[in-house]
Amino acid sequence: VLTCFATYLDHFPTFATDPAATMIKTSLFLGTFIGGVTFTGSLIAYGKLQGVLDSAPLMLPGRHALNAGLFAANVGAMGYYLMDPTMSVGMGMLGTTAALSGVMGITLTMAIGGADMPVVIT
Repeated sequence: VLTCFATYLDHFPTFATDPAATMIKTSLFLGTFIGGVTFTGSLIAYGKLQGVLDSAPLMLPGRHALNAGLFAANVGAMGYYLMDPTMSVGMGMLGTTAALSGVMGITLTMAIGGADMPVVIT
């Protein structure tokens, strides 16, 4: 996640003239999204395997709607990120997706029981 932020800051001056800017920005956004889900999901898996967290699955009511809403918000953030060329919007949308995907990683992983955590890790 942090490397995506740093790469965005490093490459930002060239985005206006680089023909591959959209591909680079898309890769950075997706890297931030995947990294957020992976990081928080791994923390939950570690906590369940070490016994720090309850290993029983946490079945939130409406969790599928919650996860779909988080995903939709990330898609919207990506659209805004790709359409607006300013650095403040770019950094803001990367921060937004880092936060939203972090919550998504928690909600996805908490619904899995502790016995299945090795599957989550692999």
